[in-house]
Amino acid sequence: MKTQNVKSTTDPRLRIANCNRQLLAWQGWQLLIPNDWNPVKVEGDFDDGSLLIADMHAARLGLRWRKAAKTADPAKWADRAMRAEVGKLAASEVSDLAMPQASAWRISRLYTEPEPPGRDVWMGWSEPSGRVMEIVYHAQARDNVLAGDVLTTLADTTRGEPLAWSIFDLSVKTPAKLSLQWFKLNAGDLSLAFSEKRGRKLSVVRQIGPASLALARQPLDGWMSQQRHPLRKLYRPMSKPEPTVLGVGGQKLEGLRATLSRKRRLWWLWVVAKRLVLLGLHDPARKRLLIGQSEDEQVLRDLMASIGWAKGTE
Repeated sequence: MKTQNVKSTTDPRLRIANCNRQLLAWQGWQLLIPNDWNPVKVEGDFDDGSLLIADMHAARLGLRWRKAAKTADPAKWADRAMRAEVGKLAASEVSDLAMPQASAWRISRLYTEPEPPGRDVWMGWSEPSGRVMEIVYHAQARDNVLAGDVLTTLADTTRGEPLAWSIFDLSVKTPAKLSLQWFKLNAGDLSLAFSEKRGRKLSVVRQIGPASLALARQPLDGWMSQQRHPLRKLYRPMSKPEPTVLGVGGQKLEGLRATLSRKRRLWWLWVVAKRLVLLGLHDPARKRLLIGQSEDEQVLRDLMASIGWAKGTE
């Protein structure tokens, strides 16, 4: 089996310039993709999931990952998976691909479609997370996008470590104790919800933009009122929103803080937190409104302080 080397992302001959990329980070892995590619379907969790990326015309990249069996042999898994994906005849053309993060990827196999349109397929086994990953690139012409542009930026996170998230223009960092519970990715209105084990201590971060249009519709306290509206059957406002300041991305953002109290008639409902904190901030530099909700105010402030971490990494 022959071996290919992946060029560094600093090579100026790469088809996708770094300045025209966006960072995509999800469930512990991350990579750079062109600005006109966007996720259109996201499923699963850290141990088993998939993500489809497309441009305005067609699907461009598909990713699948799952937790590797402890008794599985990485090389045999990669060979079987590649045969199942491209066929026995094409599998004979598969090569080992030397990754820049060689210590992270115990196994790296690449199949390149000789006469596109077709699919380029990569299979990898990550030592840090103990996951196997498959990436399929839908090649319209013979290029080096998968091996030379995408895989050069692919990184993974060690299982049990804090995670970094970045999707569209919302990026946030979470401690290891939090896992993703649900997400909403609407145009101009993005939300990620994280919680501890068994779905307890839910924390939600929401980003709305552009801020000028959002504030033209209603003021910041109006957006906070909208955020607490689905909670009205369980909670009541303890007081009017009060001014607050939070450091986000090296700047101090002004906003509002409000607290909600569990209704007295629900005192027996122990799964409902006694108190919730809502934070609303205006980020003029990024032209976004930031809304947060959690029963743990310190966790919420830490989450919101990390929003926008991916800016400048694309």
